[in-house]
Amino acid sequence: MKASVWLGENKFEIQEINLPKLKDEQVLVKIERVGLCGTDVHITQGLFPSSPPKILGHEFSGIIVEVGSKVPKEQIGKRVACNTTSSCGNCINCLNWQISRCLNSEKSTGAFAEFSIMHFSCAVEIPKEMSFEIAAMTEPASCCFSGTQMIDYKDNSKVLILGSGIMGIFCQLFVMKKNIDCLVVSEPNKIRRDIAKSLGANFVLDPLSKNYKEELNEITEKVGFDVLIEAVGNPKLLAEGISNLRPRGQALMIGVHPEKSNLMSDLYDFHYREIKLFGSFGRGNYFDQTPEKINEFNLEKLVSKTYKLEEINEAIESTSNGEGMKYMIAPNEG
Repeated sequence: MKASVWLGENKFEIQEINLPKLKDEQVLVKIERVGLCGTDVHITQGLFPSSPPKILGHEFSGIIVEVGSKVPKEQIGKRVACNTTSSCGNCINCLNWQISRCLNSEKSTGAFAEFSIMHFSCAVEIPKEMSFEIAAMTEPASCCFSGTQMIDYKDNSKVLILGSGIMGIFCQLFVMKKNIDCLVVSEPNKIRRDIAKSLGANFVLDPLSKNYKEELNEITEKVGFDVLIEAVGNPKLLAEGISNLRPRGQALMIGVHPEKSNLMSDLYDFHYREIKLFGSFGRGNYFDQTPEKINEFNLEKLVSKTYKLEEINEAIESTSNGEGMKYMIAPNEG
């Protein structure tokens, strides 16, 4: 198969890779769409730990084209969203933490390629009417689904989301299903602000506006927000968001912060106001439920552009620059 192999920094090379024989419980998926993730960008920038050479890409969908000896032949031809790891359901992590942290997991092969091999349980059938583009968003959506489920929602909570990239948008959509008073999105990019507004945010603010702080105070009547969701992965933004919480407010870190970055808040103030801070990383127990959940949303507008496999550097640059919302690669389209 043809694959784009990451060689370090921003270097990728198209290589021909021999596909190994499938194990008994594995399937071979022809990849139709793979989404560019901020983590892919951070890996090329040295901000997220990973070692080359490697086939990156973990947000993807496709069609099962071959199965191992213990997988029913009826699975061939099914349209699927692809999880990055399997779960045994029996280890201490599966039973007491999250199935996405399974100690016996099998990892799916990277998706910047024409095909991927995975445990059959990683290939989750999608609704018949769902496009491969939307199905490829299952992984980031499941991370936001898992994270937003961690919040203790009070009736009529006021929620502030910092950042309306793909993670912020999915957090917005899941939070709007809760019994909240209002949802405020803070985003400097006008294209993203417009999308957040069109998807139902009550207030969409530009944090670069000179009236930004006054607007936040007016919305909360100077009391502060009940819930903060930081969806960028910027320690300075996290600290700023925490300062806008009411006493006993909750702060969720859904954006991935650079390795070895530190909390920049005044810890006395943090302690005095009894702020609750928690991180969310990964899909939790929610991947299999997510395709049906996001099928309720109008997500087609989130796909900004689709690239060929050979154009991966352009796709990563566009993602890094925040020029649109979600960029895709179609590995099997020449």
